[in-house]
Amino acid sequence: MTNIVTPKGTAVWPKLNKPDTKFNVDGEYTVKLRLTANESHDLIKQLEGLRDEYQTAQSKADPKIARYSLSPVYEAEADDNGDLTGFNLFKFKQNAKIKLREGSTRDMKVAIYDSNKAPTTTEVTGGSTLRVAGTVFCYAMPSTKLVGVSLRPTAVQVIELASGFGGNADALAMFDKEDGFVADTFDVAAGVDDLADF
Repeated sequence: MTNIVTPKGTAVWPKLNKPDTKFNVDGEYTVKLRLTANESHDLIKQLEGLRDEYQTAQSKADPKIARYSLSPVYEAEADDNGDLTGFNLFKFKQNAKIKLREGSTRDMKVAIYDSNKAPTTTEVTGGSTLRVAGTVFCYAMPSTKLVGVSLRPTAVQVIELASGFGGNADALAMFDKEDGFVADTFDVAAGVDDLADF
């Protein structure tokens, strides 16, 4: 398990304020972060390094894992025609409820901050500019014979908040890029204490 903070990217289909229950009755917090190939270079290198180190370490206990294929750490974005756009997508997903070893469950949340690192309950919309703080979990899956990484969001920093239904990326033109998003109302209790990563 390793903590990371991403570069600034564009939020795609964020479900960060309330968990999405479409595919999981307990709910999931999800967001895809859209980055250019250049912006994502260092993040890809870091994630691939963690994945590869994990495979090497696990192979010492189970040599079969050395022959597992490597799952990509990102998705190359394609348009409706299947043509690559030149952007990469990094998927973050966190279950809204997790089961603990003793059998109880814990409710999870994704802390949301504005550009000044103040906690906020403002709804994060698609097209917003974010940085995501998350945890990287590596896995080796015998059923698929794949080694990969799972990205779980713990907090996001909203640099620019997109408006409108789904947050059309064109709406970003309305905002002054020199001034970051500043929330009108705070919900300190919803935040986490350690903001040093941002």
